[in-house]
Amino acid sequence: MSERATDYVTPIVEIAASLFARKGYHGTSMRDIGREVGVHAGSLYVHIQSKEDLLEAIVHSIMERSERDMEEILAAGGTATEQLRQVAARDLKLIGENKEFATVFFHEWRNLSEPRQQAVIASRDRWETGLRSIITQGIETGEFREADPRIAGIALTSILNWAYVWYSPEGELTTEELADRFADLLIEGLRAH
Repeated sequence: MSERATDYVTPIVEIAASLFARKGYHGTSMRDIGREVGVHAGSLYVHIQSKEDLLEAIVHSIMERSERDMEEILAAGGTATEQLRQVAARDLKLIGENKEFATVFFHEWRNLSEPRQQAVIASRDRWETGLRSIITQGIETGEFREADPRIAGIALTSILNWAYVWYSPEGELTTEELADRFADLLIEGLRAH
């Protein structure tokens, strides 16, 4: 891609994310994207190859940040409680600061072609493995009671992943405060007595 073309890619992806979040992937045409960008739909192909490439860029931006956050949390160490709080805080911050991208990620990733879907699934599996390792560490050190790390991980992930639906920056609580409360719910349920 030429240097000139890359100048347009980020705004095009951001506009596509906004449209996909509001109208859905299938409900958004290249003509819609072109109109918002201020060019004819055909001119978009100078900068991108396909609408699916836009969807993949949106999905990957969330995936990559989420995976990087998990890797940093695991590398930093600390207690399982501290790490779970960090997971909740970073995940809610990512969703809160990128609500349109998160909406597209959670709703539209299945519209990617099979090989691209497999990349999403592999990323999700790596993230979930990291989360389960934190919960397992807490069980092994006696910080948490005996529990199924997979089920506990699903519980926390389910709570966090719905934030794109209801979270509002104008709400009473910041993402950090919400993360703390969600982590408390899970940690109290796991805490060894």
